[in-house]
Amino acid sequence: MYYVRRLRLGHADKVVPPVICIADSDQAFFTDTHRWKKFYGNETKYDWELAPSQPDEKLVADLTAAAETEAIKVFEVLDEAEYELFAQRLAQHRTQQAEFDFRVKKLITEDNFEEVFDYWNQCFGDAVRNGTKASRYFLCDIQQGRSIYNREENKVVFLIGPEERRAKKILPKEYEWFWSNYEKVTDVTAARNILAKVDRLTDDPIRRFTGEFFTPVPFARKAHSYLERVIGPKWWTKGYRLWDMAAGTGNLEWFLPADAYQSIYLSTLAAEDVQHCKRVFPGATVFQYDYLNDDVESVFDDQSLFDRERKKPDNLTRDLLNPDIKWIIFINPPFATAQKAGYSGESKKSVSDTKIRPLMHQQGLGEVSRELFAQFLFRIRQEFAGKEAHLGLFSTLKYVNSNNDQKFRDQVFQFGFEAGFVFSSANFSGTQAANPFPIGFLVWDLRKKKRLEDQKLEVMVLDDDTSKIGHKLLVSEHRDRFLSKWIDRPNATQIFPPLGSAISVKGGNTDVRDRVAEGFLASLMCNGNDVQHHNNVALLSGPYVSAGALSVVPDNFTKAMVVHAVRKNVRKTWVNDRDQFLQPETKPGIGFTQQCVVWSLFTDSNQTASLRNVGYKGETFQIINHFFPFKHALVKKWEITDSDITRSLKTDAEDRFMANWIAAQKPDGRCEELLATAREIYKSFFTHFKELPTAKYKVEHWDAGWWQIKRCLVETGLERKRLGSGPF
Repeated sequence: MYYVRRLRLGHADKVVPPVICIADSDQAFFTDTHRWKKFYGNETKYDWELAPSQPDEKLVADLTAAAETEAIKVFEVLDEAEYELFAQRLAQHRTQQAEFDFRVKKLITEDNFEEVFDYWNQCFGDAVRNGTKASRYFLCDIQQGRSIYNREENKVVFLIGPEERRAKKILPKEYEWFWSNYEKVTDVTAARNILAKVDRLTDDPIRRFTGEFFTPVPFARKAHSYLERVIGPKWWTKGYRLWDMAAGTGNLEWFLPADAYQSIYLSTLAAEDVQHCKRVFPGATVFQYDYLNDDVESVFDDQSLFDRERKKPDNLTRDLLNPDIKWIIFINPPFATAQKAGYSGESKKSVSDTKIRPLMHQQGLGEVSRELFAQFLFRIRQEFAGKEAHLGLFSTLKYVNSNNDQKFRDQVFQFGFEAGFVFSSANFSGTQAANPFPIGFLVWDLRKKKRLEDQKLEVMVLDDDTSKIGHKLLVSEHRDRFLSKWIDRPNATQIFPPLGSAISVKGGNTDVRDRVAEGFLASLMCNGNDVQHHNNVALLSGPYVSAGALSVVPDNFTKAMVVHAVRKNVRKTWVNDRDQFLQPETKPGIGFTQQCVVWSLFTDSNQTASLRNVGYKGETFQIINHFFPFKHALVKKWEITDSDITRSLKTDAEDRFMANWIAAQKPDGRCEELLATAREIYKSFFTHFKELPTAKYKVEHWDAGWWQIKRCLVETGLERKRLGSGPF
């Protein structure tokens, strides 16, 4: 039923087959498609936004109970006689389909007419185009009584106007195929709304829809359906006004019917966008306006909007002062930040130096005041205070849960959540497809003052075709509960060579971090606190050269290992990319902590290493691998084939911190198995030391790091030849 409905309303060049065939490995059946129209044609009873693999339970129940279902003949295709009967029936139905006998015709609606036009234009555009836009002929052809087909002369007469008829030669086979597949538009309202939009079909500027960062129209349409869930259908007939303060080319409003235009305000920075929107939204109030600078004084003081010169249109000013007008703010605000990509996509210096920014500074909002997105919301809150208003907001999710937005949540964004969905940023042209993240459309009631932390923010997860594929709970917690705040960060006071990776000393950057705390064991690089920074979590034997790391010392060792293991073991997807890690509600158990420690020893993100005679700032340093897991006495018993390693065992007999910790903890179960396997690998490494590229990976001491050992073994293939397919 889901696929039949999709074929009927989309996929312009595909037909709705007269017969459905359902089959699996054991059984199959046929049924006439038209018999099920009361199901796939019911737009309101069933949830068609769900993925076909997760259908509406009401639809499943109704199909199960239907008399038509009971009457279906099911063929047992593994039975030879049944299969022969099935094959004969299949051949009959395929013949029927080839005769263009489509009892279920496709619909042309306000939502799909663009796709239908593209298909119609491919078929007939060259035949009709001659001084008049192909879209005008298309509009005549889809309406009942506006085109007359003469098969004998291979002509179609188009009734362009009351006194104007134009005859065009069209190939009969293609034309008959098209109209055997589609129904003519008979609904007067649908025809009028299509007419209002049809000029945009051949308007070149509209192709900027596919330009950088413009909201994909299918998701804009989906957003409107969510607004209607909250405030009801046809809001423009119920005293509402819609204002899009960052309208651009009007993508968000593209799907609105023409009778809504008189109730919408579209403002944008660029003059060419204003002209474009005036052309494609006749009747709407479209004006050039800088929402972050224009009329700011009149919004943030107590004077009447009429008391000073203003840039708002008079009708907008009157509506804002009218207490009976209800508002929808429908917006995808710009996300430029100072020193980053500019307003409207251009690079600008001090892009966020607007009239709003100092007002945010006065409230102590900090870094968030640099973001244009936050500035829009700051003014919106003030402009619509006390009004019945809903905010439909396309955005990333940082305002819900990021560290830097905490003050903004505490002081500004405290509205009532109503509904919403998330989808992948990969649907936006111009974003990096390799690193997608969630874009949210959330509807907020601006009259309700409520902390985000006190609300259940459950949203729908949409696939790229806007079908529902799941639910997601957006967790908004105070940043004091973030996992990054759980570890004590000891003061780093001692100079130590900074590392950019396991064995590379780097110190040429401007903001070099080259200090460690007393009792230093390793550096935990743990930049950020969300899943998107999955690749910025690692262990090093020196301070990480840039910001985003802390010194691991005996006092915070177990917490550091828990953080490292937890953050590396969450699989990164676009859905969870911006989720924040939170502190455990209770102290982790001993067994869990042991597993985190032992796992951390043998993962690729453990880049602790042993380095000798490292020069830095005129001094020479010995970098010890405190994460070597085995006792010195045990290593001495192994077969060591390199004299330098043997010599280092004699001159340095001190057990490393990790070996002592493991001996004291005595981890069992899976930890013990992993350590036993690792022990055999380490032994093999030292046995075959002379065959390995140890100089390349700077192995000079018995406390070599796991990263160094693994690189040597992988490069020579010894991990496969001699060690088999173990857990590494």
